[in-house]
Amino acid sequence: MTIATLQPGPAIQLPKERGAAQARRLGVPLFRRWYRFGVLGARNIPASGPVIIAANHLGFLDGPVMVLAASRPVHALAKSELFAPPLNRIMAMAGQIPIRYDAPDRKAMATALGVLRDGRALGIFPEAHRGSGEVTTIRHGVGYLALMTGAPVVPMAIMGTRAPGMIKDGVPPRNSRINVVYGEPFAVSTTGDPARRSVIAAAGESIRQRLHDHVKEACILTGQSLPGPLPTTERADR
Repeated sequence: MTIATLQPGPAIQLPKERGAAQARRLGVPLFRRWYRFGVLGARNIPASGPVIIAANHLGFLDGPVMVLAASRPVHALAKSELFAPPLNRIMAMAGQIPIRYDAPDRKAMATALGVLRDGRALGIFPEAHRGSGEVTTIRHGVGYLALMTGAPVVPMAIMGTRAPGMIKDGVPPRNSRINVVYGEPFAVSTTGDPARRSVIAAAGESIRQRLHDHVKEACILTGQSLPGPLPTTERADR
């Protein structure tokens, strides 16, 4: 079975790259005042051209961390609920992309394709929900985007944005250590029709495995552990 190749149409308006750049420029100093923020491997992000930054997902601060840690402006796919008041204007001005997870979101995927085809950086959380951050599951949109654009994937490990036992919407206390580790970029190749669901699923699984292994290596490199699963009173959420 194949799926249609999405194309940015007249209704698709790409986010402003200047907004993403300003968000990083203004946000980094503020974030560093509140947290001990470390970034390793930033040189692994290509300085230009399309790139997909794929990260594990621990907690509420992961989205801001994805935008602030990168060495270039990043347009991150973020759950559509964050684009409601009071955050809607901030998210839009920062050049981020809303996506629904309760149903296929063709507009979000078309916007993401447009961002990559315009030579920009796209951020994505392939797990699509907050949890342990071990990347044991994945949604295959990241595989589709990589196959359709040929953009390299840079694995990103986020550490410290949720403490063990903390609820999914919690934030770590001031002066907590938050680390980001970028891995080397890799290409996603296929031997079949990139529009076939089975091929996309295989590409997504290859990305999941690379990201999973990278997160394990980042734990060793930073000496920082993942927080484990969400409290039993909470279900995994986006």
